[in-house]
Amino acid sequence: MKPFKVVRRRNWQQHIQANAYQTEVLSDPKQQYWVEALPQPFALQFDTQEETGIATATEQLWQMCVEFLDWFFTDHEPGDVDRRLASLQIRPDYWSAIRASWDRTDPVEDLSLCTRFDLVVTEDGQIKLIEINGETPLLGAETIYQWNWLVDYKRNHQTGSFPLPNDASQFNEFWDMVAGQWRRIAEAYNLRQTGISFLVDENLEEDLEMAMQLIQILHDEVDSDIYTQIVYLRGLQDGQGQEVQRGLGLDEEGYFVDHVNDRIPVLWKIYDWSDIQNDMANAQATPALAHRLEAGDIKVIEPLWKQVLSNKGAMALMWDQFQASDYSPYLLATYFDSDVSPEATKLMLEMHVKKPMLGLEGVGTSIETGVGELEKRDALGYGSEGFVIQDYIELPQAFGYHYMVGSWVINGEAAGIILRGDTSRITGRHCLIIPHIVSDDGLYIAGI
Repeated sequence: MKPFKVVRRRNWQQHIQANAYQTEVLSDPKQQYWVEALPQPFALQFDTQEETGIATATEQLWQMCVEFLDWFFTDHEPGDVDRRLASLQIRPDYWSAIRASWDRTDPVEDLSLCTRFDLVVTEDGQIKLIEINGETPLLGAETIYQWNWLVDYKRNHQTGSFPLPNDASQFNEFWDMVAGQWRRIAEAYNLRQTGISFLVDENLEEDLEMAMQLIQILHDEVDSDIYTQIVYLRGLQDGQGQEVQRGLGLDEEGYFVDHVNDRIPVLWKIYDWSDIQNDMANAQATPALAHRLEAGDIKVIEPLWKQVLSNKGAMALMWDQFQASDYSPYLLATYFDSDVSPEATKLMLEMHVKKPMLGLEGVGTSIETGVGELEKRDALGYGSEGFVIQDYIELPQAFGYHYMVGSWVINGEAAGIILRGDTSRITGRHCLIIPHIVSDDGLYIAGI
């Protein structure tokens, strides 16, 4: 891996506005979300051997996840699965539905669209898994825009101060592979007949942008006649606080319903299953929804079984299951913070990272040693569900930013990467998106 300087394109904001989703945040120089908002933009260069290594690790890790879920949902002794679900603090009302979601084959399995692994790729060639983004895999819009940046840069900016190598490409097949998975889902779920609704949080612009891009891929690459609609989580209000569109509902038989009270047979969401389940509990609607999900009458993307993968407690169970396997080179020692084993106690006294089991985007995460915290993010209400501790690994650095590799897996195949950087060692919500290239031009060392 080699960090190198790139030129800030004079029209970079206009190019984003014309060629991206997430345009407001990407083109806002104050937020410094896209790298060209920095005084000196930069990118990262991987060679083809590193690209192959990341792809191999990604596909191996997905195979590990499949083996893990097969094990997780098997009662080797009576009550094993219930004990595992309880350890992840998943509501017991949904245990049967979660089992059914993983085991279902008739009439079709519960299909997933995509998953993103957060990896640390070290300078000495190690690749380590630090998190699994299973049911809320954002950053698709940013993954696609970095490709548009590369195309524009090679076409219009090679005569500037910092040209790219002539063989520069990118590890980025996200668009095409999402399209391929949409084709499988469209056929299996009969989307031409059912349509599909996209649930977004009306307070989070990135939810809507991700949904709109997925709709574009579905319509451009699969079938423009598939009916799609946006459904808001809580509903829309005008400037006077009057409701102008109702939010997601649930009818008495446990079906999701839209703003005109029509049932939703297929739903894409970017809202945590745990939050949905908490909302249903508050509305005293848990039994109806749990029954409908168990029966498979509602198809949800991402499916219920991915609630297990997204829970950081799964990382502790994976470490216990696979620490002596062929997958172990990709894993970091991880334990529940309640674990009093000698191994967990030893890690607690050493440099480690403490993460809430349900936290996202670094919330509630701390870097600790046996004598106290070195760095910590605000909890924002997370942590009551419990924590895991994970062996600390140093993120590589470039131009003052610690960065990690987000690696996409779709239908078991590696689909490309997106890089996020942060001046903190804990990558948070307000991070930096760093474009990358793949090139074997070993002589290219501009700006190091």
